[in-house]
Amino acid sequence: MPATTLRPEPLDLDIFREMSGGGAITLPGIDPRLNPTRIARRLRVGRARVALRLKAWRDAGFLVGYDVWLNPALFGAVGAWYSVRVDRPGVKPALLSRLGLLDGAVSSMEYLGDWVTFSGVVAEPSEFARVRELLGGFAGVREVAPPDPWPVVEPRRALTPLDVRILRALRRAPTATLGAVATRAGISARTMTRRYDELITDRAAWFVPVFDFRAVSSPIVGLLVTLAPGANPAALLRGIRSRYPLVLEFAGGASGPPDGPTVHSFIVFPPSSAHLEELDRHVAALDGVVEEESNVMVRMHTFPNWFDRRLADASAPGR
Repeated sequence: MPATTLRPEPLDLDIFREMSGGGAITLPGIDPRLNPTRIARRLRVGRARVALRLKAWRDAGFLVGYDVWLNPALFGAVGAWYSVRVDRPGVKPALLSRLGLLDGAVSSMEYLGDWVTFSGVVAEPSEFARVRELLGGFAGVREVAPPDPWPVVEPRRALTPLDVRILRALRRAPTATLGAVATRAGISARTMTRRYDELITDRAAWFVPVFDFRAVSSPIVGLLVTLAPGANPAALLRGIRSRYPLVLEFAGGASGPPDGPTVHSFIVFPPSSAHLEELDRHVAALDGVVEEESNVMVRMHTFPNWFDRRLADASAPGR
């Protein structure tokens, strides 16, 4: 870990929202090539300020890099998150290594204490239960919560052979210049620029940032809030921000049955670990809140095999 740590500030959240399309954060919404000039123009701040802040993310080790994911719907597949509780925190390193070996594994989030989340892809929703059973059979796992399916993002077209070549090159070097990726893919820079934009706008490729939250000077909290039927999500967000202004909300984060309670997801940056219990009390007391759960985020892990195999199969002779 670098010797310096990153102290969160409002500009960090503004930059992240712009990289996500200017609104709430989404799974497929990040564009790592949105340059400091464009971000600064949208935020009405100086370019140098944005460039220095992005450099601080990297220098502190907060932004480890990016992973290029293929939209699972391109292959008729679906994904889900699974919350996994362990017997004790000491088993997590071995468990995370084993999780990466599961067929369909794509990522995991490590939390402080007894929880990790696992993200996996399967051929159809009926297989979610099988994955949950497999996770429950790992040594050191105490319980596995029911899966939380990803929102389905339908791609606008199928992949072409050229798309496959470009995606393979992008996965090898997600933040390389488009010119360097074009050389690796054996195409012109102009073609690369056009096809890259199409992959993003056609919702075929997702750029997922990989963060190490240990590089931040104060805890970063993943917050799940269950609202009563009819409660106002906008009022919930305002209520959280009234005490803790550094908050990121997830687009489409609400889930639940029609006319029933809904679950909303946030990332909160409290000033210090001394505020963690007060954060729980504050959120629990907001109007309409039925239940809240907070977990301190530690770091993200990504697993490449599923995406690499899909690209290898798509580029095989005769495909």
